[in-house]
Amino acid sequence: MNIFDYLFGNKESEDKIDKTQLQSGQSEKLLEYSDPVEQYVLESVSDLKKKGGLIETKVLEAEAIYLAAFLYMKNDHEIDFDIDYFSEGLLDSIPSKNYQVADKVFFYMNRHYPSFYGISEKEYGMQGYKMNIQLASNYSSYIKKYFIHVHKINSGEDYLLFSSPRNCLWEDGVKSIDSPTQRDIYYKMNADKFELMIPPFNPLVHGIIISKTDTSIKCQSNDGKRTFIFKYKEKIVSENLLEIDMYRNDKGDMVSYHKK
Repeated sequence: MNIFDYLFGNKESEDKIDKTQLQSGQSEKLLEYSDPVEQYVLESVSDLKKKGGLIETKVLEAEAIYLAAFLYMKNDHEIDFDIDYFSEGLLDSIPSKNYQVADKVFFYMNRHYPSFYGISEKEYGMQGYKMNIQLASNYSSYIKKYFIHVHKINSGEDYLLFSSPRNCLWEDGVKSIDSPTQRDIYYKMNADKFELMIPPFNPLVHGIIISKTDTSIKCQSNDGKRTFIFKYKEKIVSENLLEIDMYRNDKGDMVSYHKK
């Protein structure tokens, strides 16, 4: 499997793991660990469960990437938020701006949850978070949005969630990949602007609404690289959203995210 296939979900969907399986034989009380990065990972996954997150492969893929990215960038001036669910002093005990330290997040995620966070997830995650940090502009905002939505820090109630159990890659109008990998898309709109994020790999997008019909909304990213079309059944209300098409104008292709 190459990195392109992985980033856009061209891999077989991992079976969802019942939350009781994760908790079986594992105390919810966290112990002290010799490596604070290990405690960092376990405390965050514990909080994830408390916030009602369904523990499965795609969830831990995103969790590991954002934990590693935050660890690397936590002392940057762009990080303008606090994560309040970690033990006192834990974050201060872990150095930032060190890829070798941040890489440990993936090692411990694989060590403690190998049944659904395997070697391939670890390897691609280690590549993915570095690529996001190096290539994505304003990546700190993307990290912030993730912790707001998933861990409920600060307030993220104004964002809507569209869960897509499958997505397709289209090139020249022809479907080239049909993937069963689920993606959770967070978005919000007002009369003329929108924001959208697709964890774990697509950077946060800001843009404008350029047209509307009775059953669709067309949006353009501020940098012109992405065009989104939101398609609804009968009328434009969030519960009627059926599909989101993401045109990657810089690549000449399109990824469609479907409700079914």
